[in-house]
Amino acid sequence: IITGRTQPDSGSVEIGSTIHIGYFDQHSEDLIPNENQRVIDYLKDVAELVKTADGSVITASQMLERFLFPPNQQYAPINKLSGGEKRRLFLLRVLMAAPNVLILDEPTNDLDVQTLSVLEEYLEDFNGCVIVVSHDRYFLDRTVDTIFAFESGGQLRQYPGNYSVYLDYQKAEEEKGVGVK
Repeated sequence: IITGRTQPDSGSVEIGSTIHIGYFDQHSEDLIPNENQRVIDYLKDVAELVKTADGSVITASQMLERFLFPPNQQYAPINKLSGGEKRRLFLLRVLMAAPNVLILDEPTNDLDVQTLSVLEEYLEDFNGCVIVVSHDRYFLDRTVDTIFAFESGGQLRQYPGNYSVYLDYQKAEEEKGVGVK
């Protein structure tokens, strides 16, 4: 609903004029429309330069290296990449678009451990809002500082902290509930 791909049953969604959403979708079937395109050109279609959290500017080539694409792979056609490398390239294209709201839908499903480590580091310095939907507790512990949990009765509740802290809240609430009958 936030990305506009699904319409709400009722009500409306208002997105501010300065909001730029980046969406990494776990179900993207056609991530890359032209697989004959070179890796670096696929990124340069979005941006040739990107500003980092510290204010410095890095090139598409430097971002590719940061996300584990060595120089010799950057000029290869995309069709030479493995499925996992294509997912990593798609993620990098989302990041190169310089979103200030980043939605990651199950990002750990198809990314290897090295890529996840690079993504975690990137998110530590990200100057925007990140919304993560994930079943990966370790990734949530490393990347989030607020949990929004859907609870019984259709309630959405906010918890400060990462996933482990959220579990502590849940345990404490269960213990309180046990003592009250």
